[in-house]
Amino acid sequence: EEARVRAEAAEYRARASDELRVKNDEIMDSLRYAERIQQAFLPNETMLREAFPEQFILWQPKDIVSGDFYWFHATPDADLIALADCTGH
Repeated sequence: EEARVRAEAAEYRARASDELRVKNDEIMDSLRYAERIQQAFLPNETMLREAFPEQFILWQPKDIVSGDFYWFHATPDADLIALADCTGH
């Protein structure tokens, strides 16, 4: 009886571990995809350097995806830049 209980517990732990691994992989895939989308929306750094030659960008997400982002738009009359924090902190 005790051996059967141990075997069932071991099987349960193995199944639970496999399920967690699959879910973690799915979450990580989703975060990596979100990172790609976020990177695609960030301004071109070359354009920023041309508009603001003495400045630099330090953008280091704490995790894979950041709640912070920056935006840039050049017009004939002005160069516009915005910095935003969307994390809700």
